Amino acid sequence: MGMQMKRLREHREAKGLSREALAREAGVSAALIQAHEQGRNHDTHVSVAAPLALALGIRMDELFAVEDMGFRVKAAQPTP
Repeated sequence: MGMQMKRLREHREAKGLSREALAREAGVSAALIQAHEQGRNHDTHVSVAAPLALALGIRMDELFAVEDMGFRVKAAQPTP
């Protein structure tokens, strides 16, 4: 199973971009963005995630929900 960009829409809307505007900026199709936002594309390649992240001004990992990364994040423990 691949990874979904579950946070793509959240970041796109936060930047005030339409799907079409983000597509132009990232050099991908608006249909591809729509498919990812609707969870219909489960196989995200770096060749797609990298230009989207760049166009949004974020790191690539910020497009994905932590639970999709296959590990659990523990709260930081104070050092003695």
